[in-house]
Amino acid sequence: MALLVTNVRWQKEADPVEALCKHLQISSDNLLGFELLKRSVDARRRPPVWQANYRVELQDEAKVLAKGLHGVRAYSKRDAKRYQQIQLDLDGDIFPSIHRTIVIGAGPAGMFGALRFAEGGSNVLLLERGGAVEDRHYHVRDFWRHRKFNPESNVVYGEGGAGAFSDGKIYTRKRDGELGWVFRRLVDFGADPEILEEGWAHLGTDKIREILPNLRKQIVKLGGEVRFGTCVTDLLVESGTCVGVVLSDGTEERADVIVMATGHSARDSWKMMIDAGAEAEQRSIRIGARIEHPQKMIDKARYGSERGELPAASYRLVSRPSKESGKRGAHTFCMCPGGTVVGATSQEGRVVVNGMSYSGRKAFWANSAIIVEVTKEDFGSDDPLAGVEFQDRLEKKAFEMGGGEFNAPAQRVSDFLNEQPSVDLPRTSYTQGVTPSNLWELFPRNIAEGLKEAILFFDRKIAGFAGDKGVLIAPETRTTAPLRFLRTEQMEAIGLPGMMPIGEGAGYAGGIASAALEGFRAAEVQMVKYTKA
Repeated sequence: MALLVTNVRWQKEADPVEALCKHLQISSDNLLGFELLKRSVDARRRPPVWQANYRVELQDEAKVLAKGLHGVRAYSKRDAKRYQQIQLDLDGDIFPSIHRTIVIGAGPAGMFGALRFAEGGSNVLLLERGGAVEDRHYHVRDFWRHRKFNPESNVVYGEGGAGAFSDGKIYTRKRDGELGWVFRRLVDFGADPEILEEGWAHLGTDKIREILPNLRKQIVKLGGEVRFGTCVTDLLVESGTCVGVVLSDGTEERADVIVMATGHSARDSWKMMIDAGAEAEQRSIRIGARIEHPQKMIDKARYGSERGELPAASYRLVSRPSKESGKRGAHTFCMCPGGTVVGATSQEGRVVVNGMSYSGRKAFWANSAIIVEVTKEDFGSDDPLAGVEFQDRLEKKAFEMGGGEFNAPAQRVSDFLNEQPSVDLPRTSYTQGVTPSNLWELFPRNIAEGLKEAILFFDRKIAGFAGDKGVLIAPETRTTAPLRFLRTEQMEAIGLPGMMPIGEGAGYAGGIASAALEGFRAAEVQMVKYTKA
């Protein structure tokens, strides 16, 4: 037997044995062994503290349980399933030697899907329209610093997908089973092992750039091929089944299965898939703006003081107005403590913003998206791509309001709440420049009202949230895909068997971990066919 011991004070340099013995009121001789399961900051305490959960083995566990200590109980099978980091390795090749898989898109879904197919013995060809992360880094830097936009290798397109230039959040309550495979692989390729334990784990843009080449090398080591700067322009369909792809240079590639992991912004690829016969439906989305504050203000509001040795404070807030108010709900999204607001468009003549931070989260600012619900009725059409057109209209209008050159329209929070245009702005992290604007002229009225309602509500949770130190930078439109491709239980596209639409671009994921899991499951579904044969 073992015990689950929760809410133990944790300090980086301190001896955990001493903390556990004090918590359990025992001598060190009684402690046979322990395992750190999870750690996180309890910001409700003053001052806030790190707390940890442990699996503990004792000589006399029954005696300790009899004390009735808070947060101490028998370690159950349910706990084992929740915390166990399962390494899902294959005993041998599952796919026949002639099996071939084409994976389109090298974001989390595509990369981890290609890896899992390769682990199973499939001959994998991974195609990515953008550049390898080593080259893509320079393309993105030129865009942010000098406004030199590369339509094929940018913040959205390229190895790692949109997540490569973000905070790299991998928040998830579960770390077992399939997700355990994802987390273990991340550590294998260079992620800090602390992600296995930290409750609010993140990678950081700088660490992601180190992990991706190692992941790619493993795919190649297993016999796969990775091609960058390679755009798929059409799908090969024979007898109603997708059997291959056509590349921009006119060449054709065929395979047993085609995995479409396009990401949330490959609008031309979605049209190509629908034209080829894949069925899709509209999907409600959320859009809004990035709100930026000094990080010290957030620290003080969350911790009651400056953070000291604690991590940069973060928040996750939700606004749920009553139905009688007629206001739309909103929530914060992709909060980046110690981060920056960055340009994230994939098209010329458009402005899109996102948040990013490095692993140390040491920037002066904190930012988060505040996004408001947008229903399918707002799109104004039954066309599956109507949501894309809705997003695009906002992005184009934002470009015009910014004055061109990828400047983003921005507004002081206080001015936004008073519905009056800003005439000046405080310094922001957005390197391409911000233009004082009135965001009520950018967003439809119901979205702007939802933003206002949310900001006022969030100000009750975080002092100063609605104050003069806050700036709204807009628009944040690419939070998710505005359509979903219909799939069978085997994850094949309805209307186009042989093709597997997966990840955020297919409407089935929302973030690095869930997208990577989509890639894993796509391979597992295909493996079942051969293990049962």
